[in-house]
Amino acid sequence: MRGMTACGAVLVGCAIVAALTAAAPAAPAGGGLFAREQPDPFVVAQGHVKQARDWGTAAAKLAEQNDPHAVDLFYAATEAAWNAVWTCPGSREILCEASELYAAALEGLLETACACGRLTEQGLALGPSWKRIVVPIQTKALAVDASLIEKIVATPPPGDSRITRHHCRGGFGLPVVVRVKPGPPGSPGQAFAPDRQSLAATAVLRFKMPGDETFLQTFAGPLARDHAPAILDLANPVEIAAVHIGQARPLLAADLTAPLLDVLEGSPKAGLTGFIQPYGRGDTQPRLEFLEPHQPGRIPVVFIHGLASDEGTWFDLLNELRTWPTFHRRYEPWVFHYPTGASFLQSAAVLRRELRKAVRTLDPEGTDRALQNMVLVGHSMGGLHAKLAVVEPGTAIWDSVAARPFDTMQMRPEVRQFMAPLFFFEPLPFVKRVVFIATPHAGSSLASRAVGRVASVTVRQPPQIRAIYEEVGAANPGAFQGDFENAVPTTVDILEPTSTILQAIKELRTPCWVTTHSVIGTAHQSLTGDADDCVVPASSARLPGTVSEIEVPATHTKVHHQPATVCELERILTQHLHESGL
Repeated sequence: MRGMTACGAVLVGCAIVAALTAAAPAAPAGGGLFAREQPDPFVVAQGHVKQARDWGTAAAKLAEQNDPHAVDLFYAATEAAWNAVWTCPGSREILCEASELYAAALEGLLETACACGRLTEQGLALGPSWKRIVVPIQTKALAVDASLIEKIVATPPPGDSRITRHHCRGGFGLPVVVRVKPGPPGSPGQAFAPDRQSLAATAVLRFKMPGDETFLQTFAGPLARDHAPAILDLANPVEIAAVHIGQARPLLAADLTAPLLDVLEGSPKAGLTGFIQPYGRGDTQPRLEFLEPHQPGRIPVVFIHGLASDEGTWFDLLNELRTWPTFHRRYEPWVFHYPTGASFLQSAAVLRRELRKAVRTLDPEGTDRALQNMVLVGHSMGGLHAKLAVVEPGTAIWDSVAARPFDTMQMRPEVRQFMAPLFFFEPLPFVKRVVFIATPHAGSSLASRAVGRVASVTVRQPPQIRAIYEEVGAANPGAFQGDFENAVPTTVDILEPTSTILQAIKELRTPCWVTTHSVIGTAHQSLTGDADDCVVPASSARLPGTVSEIEVPATHTKVHHQPATVCELERILTQHLHESGL
């Protein structure tokens, strides 16, 4: 024994104690020689709650002074709140108070860490610069990996009048917005990314089992302690319902509206600008956008807005659809943005081209059945764009504006190449269903009234279209019919009931593989007793061949915001899943 080191003596001593402990009978629960009174879990949890409150308050003061130590103190406050729930899982009082303190501390942690540059895709950096530790980020059931996260927005976005209801639920954790990187140049994510692509997530800073705080830790304070190991989870609140904290299973908090508000905050309103000054700025160029990162196996639903509007008009409807788990799991929203005062036929051609490009880029082998069962939803003039994606016009549209066959027209090859896709095209084979909402198939009398005339004169046609039109007209005198001989028709002109283009489109029939539905606004009764939505008569919104038609008592700009329309769209999308076999 003389040669035994101090370390060896300790090991032997531990072995003896372990042997004695194993051989000795267990002490009775109510006492005994070695019995130790267990502290009341509620009292211990209250101590953790007090720590979380005190440390959170101190951290907030440091954050106001831009002191980077606030990051570490918020971290300690978050851990204390977590420990409170773990210690006393059966107490509702502890759970409620600790959940509030936890969310507040975590919000402060994420905000200050982001401001200090200590929150990146690699994780959350803690501690002094010479002793950094990194808390990793994990995505739980989100559509993206942590490496694709551009920013975690902890502060709720401001409200927006375009969204009427806020869908959130109470619970444990901090609802956040996850902004996604657009992807490298040339990738599908970059090609079809909006100004902001945001996802709903709930942040949960997850710790291991709490241990008793030693005297030295208490004396040194939270900033001098070693940071407890943890993982920052970003959970999908639609797929994950609860948080595991020891024996506690509190509901996971959620905010499903926040991502839409975040997108709206970062997107300019281009409705009126795109109507009066089409193609005037970069944000009025036609484009197809994915509101979420594409996931194979999910069916795209493409939303197409109407006249003097933009994609923001759909966010109220999308906000309601996001509360429907089937939409989250089986569908993904795409939006088509276009300057509504520009050439109607040109915008429709861009829509067809963009949809083909998206399907070809995402599924070059053609093996994803979801992409072959696309759904288009068009409001007002957007419904006419949707129809031109699923019909074969032959020469009907060209004959509605010209008195001579297209092949006999004198024009430069590049001009012919530009004009041909506007009038002659094939239906998109991967679009299987179209929903028309307040679509003026037979026009709107409003376009013929004074307000329509003023709007038609106000619209400034793109110089390129005007120049081509004048060039072709000069080279082919008398080739264009009626009103088309003197000027390029505006979108308002096309919506007149007497428009020959509109009449030609109305007579076109969709192919047998496309199912169509109509939602018609009937908030107003005209002097003749006919129902309308104050813009489009119900008779104009009806289309032969649709498999379903409902009337919604709402005005033109509100039809797609109504609960009845949301329910009808959910019914249609449910039917689409069954009929497509997906």
